[in-house]
Amino acid sequence: MVTKGSVKEITVEMSGKRFTNGVLQDTVFSVAAEVPYTLFVNDREILSIATLPDHLEELFVGFLVSEGVLLEPGEIAECRVDHDNHVVLIEVNLPDERIERVERKGMLTSGCAGGMVFSVEHRAAAVPNRPRTMKLSSRCILDRMYELDKHHGIYRITRGVHGASLATRTETVTIREDLGRHNAVDKIVGHCFLNRIDTTDKLLVSTGRITSEVLTKASRGGFPIIISRSSVSAMAARLATQCSIDIAFYVKAGRFNYFSNGAVELLAE
Repeated sequence: MVTKGSVKEITVEMSGKRFTNGVLQDTVFSVAAEVPYTLFVNDREILSIATLPDHLEELFVGFLVSEGVLLEPGEIAECRVDHDNHVVLIEVNLPDERIERVERKGMLTSGCAGGMVFSVEHRAAAVPNRPRTMKLSSRCILDRMYELDKHHGIYRITRGVHGASLATRTETVTIREDLGRHNAVDKIVGHCFLNRIDTTDKLLVSTGRITSEVLTKASRGGFPIIISRSSVSAMAARLATQCSIDIAFYVKAGRFNYFSNGAVELLAE
C-alpha cells in the first residue's frame, strides 16, 4: 500500500459541559473522527464511506471482497491512500462486469444502518465450500467476546465506535474499530484477504447486531461462525442457514443464544 499526505487523527478533542451530581462543569471530550473517503477502482468512482481514518486499505478491500468484486489477492495491482484528498485508489486486474456490480456514485454513511447490499440472494449463494466442521467450546465463545469487549481501543476513549475481531479458538488475533459495525467487519475481512489468512477455522466477532449485510460479509470472508454481543435479524438467520454459518448472539454475562447450521460442533464446556 502507498500512503500519501498527512495521516488523520482518529479522535478529536472538543470542549463541552458535563452535568454530574447537580453540578455543571466545563470539560473536554474525546470524540471519534468521521472522515469521508472516496473509493476509485481503475479510475472509476465507486462510492464514498464516512469512516475512522485508519486501516483504510483493509476497509475498502474488505468492502470489495464483501461485494464479490475481489476474489483473489493477486487481482490487486496497487492500492493508494491519499489522506490529503480523502481518496483511496485501487488498481485491479479483473473483468469490468465485476466492477460494474458496485459502480454507484453515492455515500455510504458511518451509521449502523449504512450497509450496502446490491443483491443479497446472489451474494449469499456464492459461498465457499467448508468441508470440515470445527469443534468449538462454549467457553471459547464467551472468552473471545470478553476480549473484544475489554479491548483498550478507541471505544474506551469515545464510547462511539463498534469493534470486530479475528479470533482462533485460543486467542483474539486482530481487532479493528470503526464508526459503524459494517466498516469494522469489512476491515477484518480486508485484513484476512490481504494477508491470505485461512478463515475456515477462524471466528468473526462483532459488537454490533448481525443483519443480512453483516452475515453476507462473513460469508464472503469465508468464516464458519459469527459471534455478537447484540441481536440477529430474521433475514440474517435465514441466510446463515443457506450459507452454513453458525451464529452466536447476545453473548454477554456468561450466556448466549445460538443458531446451529452445521459449520461448528458446539461443545458445552
